[in-house]
Amino acid sequence: MARPLGSSNKTKAFLLNRLQDMYGDDFHPIMRMAEQAVKLHEKAEASEDPGDYKASIDAWDKIAAYTEPKLKASEVSLNATVQATEVDMLGVEDDLEDIEARHG
Repeated sequence: MARPLGSSNKTKAFLLNRLQDMYGDDFHPIMRMAEQAVKLHEKAEASEDPGDYKASIDAWDKIAAYTEPKLKASEVSLNATVQATEVDMLGVEDDLEDIEARHG
């Protein structure tokens, strides 16, 4: 029999119960990740070190995977319209024969 959509399987439920036994009944891995992400963000802001910023971004990226829908890649189509412009061609050779005759 299939379990209801979104419910934990036995292994995940066992692991969460084990973690709650170790760290307290209010332990939740995503909330703990968020707490650590906040600390990493504060450290990055204080140090302005690119490595700290990367760690902070990576932490928030992992949390976003649980809280935000994943964006699909999209195809972009660019259609351009070209408009002809009138150009003053006065003084320009009229045909190719004139140009060839001169440069011969």
